Amino acid sequence: MTLLFDTLKQALSGDLEWDSIALCLHATDASIFTRRPAAVAYPKTAADVVRIVDFCRRHGVSIHPRGAGSGLCGSALGTGVIVDFTRYMNRLITLDLASKTFVCEPGYRFGQLQKELAGKGLFFPPDPSSGEYASFGGMVGTNASGAHSVKYGNVADYLIDADIVLATGQTIQLSNLTAGTLTNLPEPFGKLADLYLANRDTIESAYPAVRHNVTGYNLRGMVRDDRLHLEKLISGAEGTLGIATRLMFRLIEKPSADSLVVAYFDTIEKASLAVQAVLPMAPAGIEVMDKSLLELARASDPILQERIPGSVDNVLLVEFDGHSEKETEALAMEAKALIEDRSLCSAAHLAVSSDEKSRFWAIRKAAVPILYKLKGEKKILALVEDAVVPTDRLVDYFKGIYRIMQAQGVRFVVYGHIAKGLLHTRPLLDLKDPEDIARLQPIADEVFDLVNGLGGAISGEHGDGRLRSTYIDRQYPRLAPLFRQFKGILDPEGLLNPEIKTASTPDQMTRHLRFGVDYRQRPAKPAHLNWPDGWEEEIERCHGCSKCTTVTTATRMCPVYKFTRREAAAPKAKANVLRALISGAVNDAAIFERRFQEVIDYCAGCGSCNSECPSQVNIPKLAIEARARYVARFGASLHSRLVTAAEPLGRYGGPFSKAIKPMVNMPPLRRVTQSVTDIHADRPAILPESRSLFRQIKKTPVNGHPRVLFFAGCYAGYMRPAIGLSLIRILERLGMQVLTPPQHCCGLPQFTKGMIPQARGKVRANLSSWAHWLPEVDHIVVTCSSCGLALTKDWPDLVDNRLVHQVADKTIHFSRLILPCIDKLEKKTDPVHLAYHLPCHLKVQAEPDSSLKLIRALPQTTVDALDSHCCGMAGTWGLSAKNDTLSRKIGSDLIGRIQASGAHTAVTDCPTCEMQISHLGQWPVLHPVEVVDSGYR
Repeated sequence: MTLLFDTLKQALSGDLEWDSIALCLHATDASIFTRRPAAVAYPKTAADVVRIVDFCRRHGVSIHPRGAGSGLCGSALGTGVIVDFTRYMNRLITLDLASKTFVCEPGYRFGQLQKELAGKGLFFPPDPSSGEYASFGGMVGTNASGAHSVKYGNVADYLIDADIVLATGQTIQLSNLTAGTLTNLPEPFGKLADLYLANRDTIESAYPAVRHNVTGYNLRGMVRDDRLHLEKLISGAEGTLGIATRLMFRLIEKPSADSLVVAYFDTIEKASLAVQAVLPMAPAGIEVMDKSLLELARASDPILQERIPGSVDNVLLVEFDGHSEKETEALAMEAKALIEDRSLCSAAHLAVSSDEKSRFWAIRKAAVPILYKLKGEKKILALVEDAVVPTDRLVDYFKGIYRIMQAQGVRFVVYGHIAKGLLHTRPLLDLKDPEDIARLQPIADEVFDLVNGLGGAISGEHGDGRLRSTYIDRQYPRLAPLFRQFKGILDPEGLLNPEIKTASTPDQMTRHLRFGVDYRQRPAKPAHLNWPDGWEEEIERCHGCSKCTTVTTATRMCPVYKFTRREAAAPKAKANVLRALISGAVNDAAIFERRFQEVIDYCAGCGSCNSECPSQVNIPKLAIEARARYVARFGASLHSRLVTAAEPLGRYGGPFSKAIKPMVNMPPLRRVTQSVTDIHADRPAILPESRSLFRQIKKTPVNGHPRVLFFAGCYAGYMRPAIGLSLIRILERLGMQVLTPPQHCCGLPQFTKGMIPQARGKVRANLSSWAHWLPEVDHIVVTCSSCGLALTKDWPDLVDNRLVHQVADKTIHFSRLILPCIDKLEKKTDPVHLAYHLPCHLKVQAEPDSSLKLIRALPQTTVDALDSHCCGMAGTWGLSAKNDTLSRKIGSDLIGRIQASGAHTAVTDCPTCEMQISHLGQWPVLHPVEVVDSGYR
């Protein structure tokens, strides 16, 4: 196919990739399945989509539209051409506040719309839990809903129009079809209307009596008032009937107030009765967490242990929204009284204030991510998580679920949108264990029989995909043949997602598993870093949820992905290619190939993905391990050796820095240097001060308590000694004794470049200098956020001994040490306006807001906390000429925020953030310790 794909690639304005690495990245989604595609297309225009479809039709290749890859059912997988809209076709085209509509491309994310609508009084009600990163194309494909759909409905209720490319290459606009009568419909839509009319009675009577149902195709109401309406058919079709290239939705006014009732129950039956009692009051949503989830949540999190009584069987969160606080509070009080008067709950609380509501919602939001972090081989699986039953059958449904799981000997959790009869049931299974794999089909079959027997539907909001398509024939014995006829009219050659919806493969859910009976780990090779559970286990913990592809500031996540939208840049991409490596999907030598290392090198090492990942997969550490294997074979590059040489430069170059600075910053020399070193010519050279911190401090420290060891790092030690001097002055004013024994670089620069022996040497050199001081000091204080991360997180990855763990336990960021006793200092009164940027490496440490709190404590000081991304420098990553353009693009967001704040001075704890802001902006940049030093006498 290579020559054929070359032809298609030349015809596209977008991209087409079919190398083994690109295929690995799209072989999985958030489901339990894997399917290796033949190629991946990234169209830029609707015309590109037509060209892709025409090519696939001519050559008999299947087509698989893909959104964010966050689906749980495997709908975005296939063996043909994946059409990924997230790289290019991801724009908001128009937002019309007057008409309350917006138009977007399919790769546009729900989280982006929420940000765009902030403060405008409008909202898009369907709110899936993956909403921050879900794409609108994917949301239409599954007819997504969410916690509030009991009141507001599904995506299909808000879809106004769409441009659709059919498998025949024909492009249609839904509103054009609706505008004409049935007599003048173009083909094949006349056939579609005729088929509906001929079977209208069957269609309108054959669906179960549940409102939220995405099983199969929604054929109901297709013809109304002598016109064809396809919005509800396309919504939930999972890319099997056409490919959307433009979507138009309506918005509604956003309620300005909401109230929450939190009710605890000792039996699930009582909770179900409470739901039935409250539903006539039209709540915005009701969430349930049953005892199986609560037990795991309480055992995993001390905070949840305090908030959830041990005797509770389950919890209901009942929410009301409206346009006045008085209205919503009255409804909440009425619901609480209704539940209590019927003696259904053991306790109930009314949450009206934002703090109260946040506190209780934290239980719901924190509990499920905790499940992804559970240790052990068994993981929560999206297997039977989407069934919906009539709300008056909830008791029978709960009892049936418990009976099935207990009979199978399987632990499980239940939570979900109980107000609409939809429960997410997640068994804990090990898909590398043949016995657990053998349980998949029986569990799924028994749950289907239970749901079907209760008059429910097997798919309530996540879609059918590979998990549930096989049940459609059994769910709809009268409709399933019609589904195939409708599919045949729009997709006569069966090219669009052919294994989804109309395929009936009884063993589908046990075929093509990401982990399965045939999955094997290759024999492990010695690791360069310390991995308590093995680096293979760390790789396999990634379940592909796609949260790491969030593009708004709702999370820091991956700044490189946010600004490139390239799948290879996403943190999950590292796990995908490394899993391919350890399982044999790619050969052993692949790790040394350029394309493989490109995926690894997209990691800038900010660490945000690790802290924000639901499973807390340590992607940066995995990337360093992979990079270390490359460096061990080929050696470190000249660029890596130069940008990690701050310590020798500072130690020996200080006396000469003033003399050489004019020369090293000469543009011609910089350009020549760039060609040799890959350090971009426009980056000003950072040279040490002529007198280091260690030459300026007093030889004998002031006696005091507590006694602290100040680890200055290369920046405060050599490049900006003023930072270190400020800290020492403050600590001594507070009566502390500050020790500055001989010290070396923390090793982080070498660590991130995969230069592991060199990094380990720095750790051991420091330990050798400090060993006799460690038992005597109360704290090891750092001013550099990256040094703090190195000492607490990275050193144990390099050296595993008692001293390293002692260092990690005693290391503290200066602001955490000073903040509790800041009132002991006499304050000045000079007014100042500051803009504070939180570094990525500080955000992932304990009490990351301590510096912000510290400078906000200054009198007459205005501090704008910038809701910013990574600065774009990312240690030494941004110094590279190959990364320069992207580094500036990422950094431009931060610079724009500082500009908008109107601040006089920028403040940050990170040396390289300071470099980036100084280079791209026009403000003085200070370290927080300097601000505090100048703000107190």
